Amino acid sequence: MPSGFLPLIKPVGPTSAAVVGRIRRLSRMKRVGHAGTLDPPADGVLTVALQRATQLIPYLPGDKTYRAVIRLGSVTDTLDASGKVLQEFPVPRLTSGELAAVLEQFCGAQYQRPPLISARHYQGKRLYQWARQGKPVALPATPITIHALTLVSWQTPDVECEVTCSRGTYIRSLARDLGEKLDCAAHLLRLTRTACSGFFWDEALPAATWEEKLQPDRLEACLVSCNHALRHLPEYPVDRLEQKAVQNGRPLPAAASRMQGVQTPYRIVNAEGRLLAVARFQEGWLKMERVLYAAGEANQ
Repeated sequence: MPSGFLPLIKPVGPTSAAVVGRIRRLSRMKRVGHAGTLDPPADGVLTVALQRATQLIPYLPGDKTYRAVIRLGSVTDTLDASGKVLQEFPVPRLTSGELAAVLEQFCGAQYQRPPLISARHYQGKRLYQWARQGKPVALPATPITIHALTLVSWQTPDVECEVTCSRGTYIRSLARDLGEKLDCAAHLLRLTRTACSGFFWDEALPAATWEEKLQPDRLEACLVSCNHALRHLPEYPVDRLEQKAVQNGRPLPAAASRMQGVQTPYRIVNAEGRLLAVARFQEGWLKMERVLYAAGEANQ
């Protein structure tokens, strides 16, 4: 069965897990996963991995881009529009320039408090499961990076902005933090993810096309190859003899002069351009972290 990545447009409504379940049924494949959860009220790019590609999800680019609408003046128990309003406050008078300057203060490396209701795991359960049991868990703040946060429009009480951020960033938490900084509370009104894990909106399949394009006999034409999805990693080509060692999981001797970064994962690629493995350089050797094709499988 073919392996690769499917960039999809998740519609508002279903969970990311429900989308994976639907793709599993349409494609008739068991090994299906996704990179980067989108909450049910959000839509946008969801990167789905099939078959061997599921092993490579940790190596995908972590940055994501969102278009968000944040409503000032009220906070909800879920930090978004799906929750119950807890408090309301007057919205301050701000010019677009003043608001843009406040948004810019959020850029850079920082620690962020996750929402009490989210899909993050804690002691074997997701946070929303603890909350449903009346036992919400406050996790410690986690490191994130907001690379860019720009104002798109400002019509009281709604702030529309675009944010590019690292893996693990919650836009609902960003909305909460903006409200706290402005001393007026805030929650996330709408959210659309326009880029995820190196894939963009204009190359993702809308839900209306899934039934037609993701049938087993048509699926392969829609897949992005594993090698292309990891194109941000440096390539290390191997010959036939080295390929056999890679497929058996053995390390390769490698001169430091060929390495572009000691800590960087490398794509191990054969003469046909097929991604065989992901490896790291350690003490003069390239040591395999993920081997996609064992001996005898590379040409399948």
